[in-house]
Amino acid sequence: METITLVQYLTALQGALRAIIALCALVLILLCTNRQSHIPAFKYFLYFIVAIGLWGFFGSVFFIYPNDELLPHISPLIYATISFGGPAFMRFCFSYVFPHKKELIKSLRWIFIFPCIFSIFVLFPPLQKYSITFTNEIIYIPYRDILEQYHFLFYIYIIYSYATVVLGSAVLLYKIIKQPQEATTGNKLAIVAALLFIGQNMFVTFNEYNNIFFWIPPITVTLCMVLLFFTLYYDTSEQIIIQGQSALLETIPFPVFILNKNDIIVHFNKKGKEFFTSRRTKGFYFFKKNDLLRQFTTFEIDVPLQATEYRGTNRFIQKKDDKTLFFLQEQEISDEEHLKNQGHVMMLVPLTSIQNFFTVLENKAFRDSLCQCYNRHFLELKQNEPTASDVFPVSLLMCDLDNLKTINDVLGHARGDEYILTCYREICSQVKKENLIFRLGGDEFLVVLYKTPALVAQAIAKGIESRVAQHQEFAPHNIGISIGISTATSANTDFAACFKKADEDMYKTKAKHKGQQ
Repeated sequence: METITLVQYLTALQGALRAIIALCALVLILLCTNRQSHIPAFKYFLYFIVAIGLWGFFGSVFFIYPNDELLPHISPLIYATISFGGPAFMRFCFSYVFPHKKELIKSLRWIFIFPCIFSIFVLFPPLQKYSITFTNEIIYIPYRDILEQYHFLFYIYIIYSYATVVLGSAVLLYKIIKQPQEATTGNKLAIVAALLFIGQNMFVTFNEYNNIFFWIPPITVTLCMVLLFFTLYYDTSEQIIIQGQSALLETIPFPVFILNKNDIIVHFNKKGKEFFTSRRTKGFYFFKKNDLLRQFTTFEIDVPLQATEYRGTNRFIQKKDDKTLFFLQEQEISDEEHLKNQGHVMMLVPLTSIQNFFTVLENKAFRDSLCQCYNRHFLELKQNEPTASDVFPVSLLMCDLDNLKTINDVLGHARGDEYILTCYREICSQVKKENLIFRLGGDEFLVVLYKTPALVAQAIAKGIESRVAQHQEFAPHNIGISIGISTATSANTDFAACFKKADEDMYKTKAKHKGQQ
């Protein structure tokens, strides 16, 4: 049985520590991508931990599986991935301290040119000497083969890597010193993490791995990543809206929706979620703009703002169920550099005071002042609207009050109004709420009965006549109501002719009532 030496055990242990770096990086990547509320630095923090995670993974293989044929292939991957660590850290620091300076952060992509060149040299097979051997000793200074092959290039890389890490750390320190009102505990933790990263780089470069401190670099780089993650996770001082995914949206007291260029709602705040109560809204579920707007009636009132730089639309919309009025505003989300429309923001501002105004206006325009039912003006508007095919047959009841003029002349108009209200209440008692009642004049009412055949309409008419006749408070004057009936069986029916038929039938009934008196 082969005995495992202390050197082999420590080498495997170092490989396990490198594997922990890779595992930690993987967990942090998953946590970052699942965040609902982002700050800009999260994106660049991902680049950093990907580079460190790959370095830890390839390093773990380098130490755990000491195979002469495998190591020459793993070694270049270690150097290539770690070369991106410093520049990625620097760009992360700049994005964290200056989240709104997009042009500055964008220009920093050029700092990755040297790591790319370095990686090409390292990974290009003809330039890579397969001369690494395993001597049962703890492998020291992972850069040794690069140092032997690319002396000048390697030293430039070392200086460049340290420069980017130190510059990034200096930017973090600048935020604490120059912007103390914005410096939080997270900022200070970020400085600690940066110092840990600088320390582990120095340890890796200048310290051999043949002593008891070989565990320091893996531990420090892991702690660095964890501290930076929690700095971002709990820091809300720099949160801005990125494609709608920001907790700041929840502080807005009215519905806000973020739509992409295909009019798909990709995000909304809690107030906006109320419009999708019948659907699942936990997680990422995408809705079309029409799914929202079909719940509203749109007033044909557009308010273009052509004299300003505002590129959007404004209009009034009203909820169909509770008649709540909103002022709808839409604003484009544009890429100013490329003049491309990335989508738009849609806000529904509730208008309580204007809502009351429109309610009063509707009552005055469309409702009878005495009975509060619809008036002739509203009937004229409804006649211009198409009738749905699923409401047929539609029956019309043309109602005329008997002896209203006599009651007005003898008992007074106040008693005449009571008579009108009495008849109206009896009509309502026999008619379902989904049907419509119009007062066409002083003593005329029109009742529209949906899904009501002729025989049922006749029964309703008799019920109304019977209940009105029971009232004796206007004695000795005879009261009653004359009703004419007609029925439209399909959408092809001429409603004008149907209306005329009901009117003629009503006069026949009225003449019959006079003959009986």
